[in-house]
Amino acid sequence: MIFYFSGTGNSRYAAQKIAAMTGDRAYDIAEITGGDLPGDGNADVTGFIFPVYFSGLPEIVKRFASDIKVHAVLGTYVFSVITCGASPAAADKKLAKALGVNIDYSASLVMPDNYIVAYNPSTREKALDTLAAAQGEIDKICNDILNRRALVKSSLKGSLSTAFVYPLYGVFRTTRPFFADEKCVGCGKCESLCPDSAIKLKGGIPEWTKPRCQHCVACINSCPVDAIQFGKKTAERNRYCIEKLISKK
Repeated sequence: MIFYFSGTGNSRYAAQKIAAMTGDRAYDIAEITGGDLPGDGNADVTGFIFPVYFSGLPEIVKRFASDIKVHAVLGTYVFSVITCGASPAAADKKLAKALGVNIDYSASLVMPDNYIVAYNPSTREKALDTLAAAQGEIDKICNDILNRRALVKSSLKGSLSTAFVYPLYGVFRTTRPFFADEKCVGCGKCESLCPDSAIKLKGGIPEWTKPRCQHCVACINSCPVDAIQFGKKTAERNRYCIEKLISKK
């Protein structure tokens, strides 16, 4: 079985590709958290595919991986694929600690930048180039998984990055700066996408009702009219959503 978490689609894209190429099935963590785990898929293999957040795990992935029900269904071969813009740091070590087991295989997969809160996401042209390059890496990762290759890369730099940066995740994943501007049409897409159920439509306008969220930025990047902002800087930045990128290819 392959479990994934994705905000703007990068990790979902990778999970579905890897599942199809390895004869497995991929399941969205956001849809099964708190519920029963699926009983099909390849029981001998357990994969986790997710983006790196602040050099570590998204909170939802950490919580899921720490669940004793997940520990009970782990296969004999456990792998992780971490999508990132540059480096996965030591996110795989954080995953192994949450699972309580050693990971057999860990790979990083560079995908288009999307964290609009901190920087301008990739242009369409750059995103397409990055996605094309990622396909070759996905092929290699699938071959490694099928051959049950054991490989976990680690570095002092990655471990230091996680040690110093990851504690900031809890501080910076505030929802306070989120708001919908005058372009909002009240479609409710942001509300339906939020994995934390932190957005509620009130009078046709989205409001963030929880103090913190994953910061997956699905709400900003997937808004059909670019109405959602995070403070003053995001209005002029690119939006990135893999479904939109692929549909316009």
